[in-house]
Amino acid sequence: METLYFSWENGPAVIVDGVNDSVGLFLPVLEEEAGWVEATEGQVKDFFIDGSRLSKSEFAKMFGTIGDNLPDLPELT
Repeated sequence: METLYFSWENGPAVIVDGVNDSVGLFLPVLEEEAGWVEATEGQVKDFFIDGSRLSKSEFAKMFGTIGDNLPDLPELT
């Protein structure tokens, strides 16, 4: 599965491939330096309901580039 990019709760969110399944991650707006947080199943659903799906380039324009302006995604085990 490809990475899916979202604007959610005024911040960046992604869905990426995990080891056994897809995992949703979001970057808390007020705690960006703390890194990505694994989303609950309900939060991932909300990415689609209340969030906006973005292309990779739209995501980068809005929030920056993962691994550059934004923290690297965690290793998912």
